[in-house]
Amino acid sequence: MTLASREPDAFCAGSAPAEWMPARYSEPWKGFVLARAAAAFRPGIRVLDVGSGARPAIARDQRPEGCVYVGLDISAGELERAGADAYDELIVGDICSGLASTIGRFDLVLSWQVLEHVASMRAALATQHAALVPGGRMVGMLSGAWSIHALAARVIPYRLSTALQARLLNHVAADKFPTRYDGCTDRALRRMLAQGGWTSWEILPYYRSGNYLGFLPSLQRLYVAYESWAARRPHVNLATHYIVDAVA
Repeated sequence: MTLASREPDAFCAGSAPAEWMPARYSEPWKGFVLARAAAAFRPGIRVLDVGSGARPAIARDQRPEGCVYVGLDISAGELERAGADAYDELIVGDICSGLASTIGRFDLVLSWQVLEHVASMRAALATQHAALVPGGRMVGMLSGAWSIHALAARVIPYRLSTALQARLLNHVAADKFPTRYDGCTDRALRRMLAQGGWTSWEILPYYRSGNYLGFLPSLQRLYVAYESWAARRPHVNLATHYIVDAVA
């Protein structure tokens, strides 16, 4: 089954990659995540979409027959924005709090650009592991702690950062949430997955944050050159994003 994202794949909405940018800037990253999710599909699969809010990762018409699709978000308001038909069940809660209502219920746990927002990556991974049946799968994408946007988030106050992104990058302020970047490196993720009882896992690094600097072309070129150097080495702990695919 092939899934197609109905949202722009770029992480910097409103800023298309310049012609000179490396080919990685045109790769359909969300498509990669959805393809890995689709590999686990079967009729009746039970899916937990973590931090899904107003935009479920998988549209209803792209879900397998008999799929039970549950949306989990810390904000009831965000889940309600998705519409009455978006989910089969809603869970309002913090993925870091060990949600009893999710334990052992799911075959697949999905997250898209969510885990960089959690207070404790270790706790978030533990909750997702506990939510899966034995052999169940977790597939997600998150931003890296050493990306240009992560570094900026550490020094620029949240409200100012949101306003700047809306003004300079055409981002929608309502779609922005505070970030923490706890454990968002290859080294930290591997350590926590190894200690968390997972049977197997794969972490794929990506290097693409240059779109955030589209308003400063000279600095953008320097940053993309740095990114390309980090990707060639490769310095996986300097990756701007990671896809995590793990089996419970």
